[in-house]
Amino acid sequence: MDYEQFITEIQKYWDLRKKGLKKQANSFLFAFTKYFKENVSEEDTDAILFQFCREYLDEMRFPGDDLPRRHLPFQMTELLDNYLNHECEKNKMPQMRWAYQIFGNSYNPHDPKLEHDFYPILKRAYMHEKCDTQTVHFYFSEQLDSLWWGQHHFPESCGITKEEFESIVGIANKILSEQSIEPQLVEEFKYYVRLYQIYFEWEGNNRNGSFYELCNKEGLVFE
Repeated sequence: MDYEQFITEIQKYWDLRKKGLKKQANSFLFAFTKYFKENVSEEDTDAILFQFCREYLDEMRFPGDDLPRRHLPFQMTELLDNYLNHECEKNKMPQMRWAYQIFGNSYNPHDPKLEHDFYPILKRAYMHEKCDTQTVHFYFSEQLDSLWWGQHHFPESCGITKEEFESIVGIANKILSEQSIEPQLVEEFKYYVRLYQIYFEWEGNNRNGSFYELCNKEGLVFE
């Protein structure tokens, strides 16, 4: 099987889904992926799935929302899990970035024990000599996501410790010193840094006064 044959079959699945025939689509895809796993050589499998990831994730071809991790059916992610696991073990790029884009940093349905931690995969991708702009963006955005998560219960509580905050900021500052980051992300980072600084100062002062008033005095919009 070559790539054109593979994508023709996958397109049949998407066409059935588009028509609203979900049961038929899933049944077809289960049968096709079973055939693929049993009859396509490892060499051909690697070549086919490499091209698929490149077109699906980097060139944004085929159906799917433009999200950091685009939705793929379970049967397809199972194929990609097997492929990306052994490629990541070989420290390959952009396969390490693709693993993050497909499985994220917390949940992989094909690995319920979470034996494969894909967040270090993203870190390894960033440190790789072939680190690309997408990897830089994802790695910096992960730091922002962590800061957002930590503050979303302010001022009642903080979801991360001060030490964790300092570690995240250290990573983000390292990225900023090494790479070019979109200005809006840099501004968001600066906002979170000052917000946390105000929070930790306020908490260290026995929470005296209004946290919201402190933010207003600093010109920070916080609700």
